[in-house]
Amino acid sequence: MAMRGALAPDRLARTLIYAGIAGFIWFVFIQPSPFGSTLSVSALVGAGLVQYGHGKPFLIPLYAYVLAALLLLQGAGLVLGAGGQLGAALLGSTLGLGLPYLSYRLQEKT
Repeated sequence: MAMRGALAPDRLARTLIYAGIAGFIWFVFIQPSPFGSTLSVSALVGAGLVQYGHGKPFLIPLYAYVLAALLLLQGAGLVLGAGGQLGAALLGSTLGLGLPYLSYRLQEKT
């Protein structure tokens, strides 16, 4: 029973958002890393994209546009040789979207 509260999708998404903020601050100001900052921002946006409240989850369109723009800009930077971090953006958005969704699906089955 305690495990169900710890793995609540809304709580997990909120934790990923806070981790994305902390990661961004770390990778921009303390230990600069383009890969780390892109990973943090895309995980933050990915976790905020779907809101898990009471009932059925819903998508926030603004976050979808921001995530799409982030992925497109990182891809364009990679193609143009400007140092785009497409791998970090894909990994972060996959983690931000996937972990809360997995928690939602596991909670749905019980």
